[in-house]
Amino acid sequence: MQLAETASERVLADEVRAFLSRARLRSEDLPRELDDRMVALRSWQAACYEAGFVGRAWPSEFGGGGRPPAEQIIVDQELAAAGAPEFVNVVGLDVLGPSLLRFGTDDQRRRYIPPILRAEEIWCQGFSEPEAGSDLASLRTLAVQDGDTYVINGQKTWVSWGQYATFCGLLARTDDSVPRHRGISMLLVDMSSPGVEVRPMTQITGHAEFSELFLDDVAVPRANLLGQLGDGWKIAMHTLGHERGTAALPRQVKLRTWLDRAVSVAAHRELDGRRVLEDPEAQTALARALIGVEVLRHHAYRTVGEFLSGGAVGPESSSVKLLMAEAEQRLAATVLDVLGPTLLSGAPDETAENDFWYETYLYSRAASVYGGARQIQRDIIADRILSLPKE
Repeated sequence: MQLAETASERVLADEVRAFLSRARLRSEDLPRELDDRMVALRSWQAACYEAGFVGRAWPSEFGGGGRPPAEQIIVDQELAAAGAPEFVNVVGLDVLGPSLLRFGTDDQRRRYIPPILRAEEIWCQGFSEPEAGSDLASLRTLAVQDGDTYVINGQKTWVSWGQYATFCGLLARTDDSVPRHRGISMLLVDMSSPGVEVRPMTQITGHAEFSELFLDDVAVPRANLLGQLGDGWKIAMHTLGHERGTAALPRQVKLRTWLDRAVSVAAHRELDGRRVLEDPEAQTALARALIGVEVLRHHAYRTVGEFLSGGAVGPESSSVKLLMAEAEQRLAATVLDVLGPTLLSGAPDETAENDFWYETYLYSRAASVYGGARQIQRDIIADRILSLPKE
């Protein structure tokens, strides 16, 4: 479906564009060094919040804008189209924030939501473990109740921005006497607690975006239990549904801007005495990448359209997640194939562009893993959408 903008939404889009033209900040303008980058990103999210562009659809009593969800989608698409930096508190905003709003108590919402919106407190997500990646139900981190606290022991991995996080939404097993999907709870862990150890992990891109998290007798107040005891699996599915489904619309906008950027570069660079874009094989490869982005766009419209009509983000988000990963990986690989040797240019005015495409390609390899691996998404589609027989 096509999401037609209302007159007020068109005004909002113009406001966002005007703000961005004044800010003049693109992702590639950020500092390369990670600590400096995080400082700049915190400042960027805070400025966007003050402008009314963060948490626009979240309840006003907890610091949000109290506006219709469609308005946040308009904002997100404009930010993506302009190449603006993503918000530093992406885990808090897109992953754990919606679960806090859905399952948290009023005290929890008043305490945690406003600092998430202002980027005063960064959040990370403690789901995956070394032997429990996409199969979260097999996690082994234990939380044992001791009076008014839970004592946690275990290990998490692939914790985005763990070294910068103030809190972690962590899944732990609180009852090992019931079926494994039912004995899991979610706890809100203060990352400064004794017994918490964070070890950053350097990626192939050179950044240490992820961390390992070790928990050794970490005491968490009972008041930091999110939802009811044993609700962890239900909360996790709600969390992952938002992560996989609603992120696709702004992501496809960003992918389209990357594709347009690649076409522009190919139109100006030469290989073997002619413009790269004049090569029929290059044109065909870029057209295939465009088809992938367009397919993602239409599926994203359908998913978000159902969400805006009052529906839940359900298992259909797995198909969107699959398409999103495939479109991103195909685009990044295509650009490397098409631009080829021109990316080895040592010309000073081309270095930043070349570095952008190298890093984009390297990071895209993770697209079919984070948020649930490709194989897991296909299992969900087969089981919960197509109702195929069990193997």
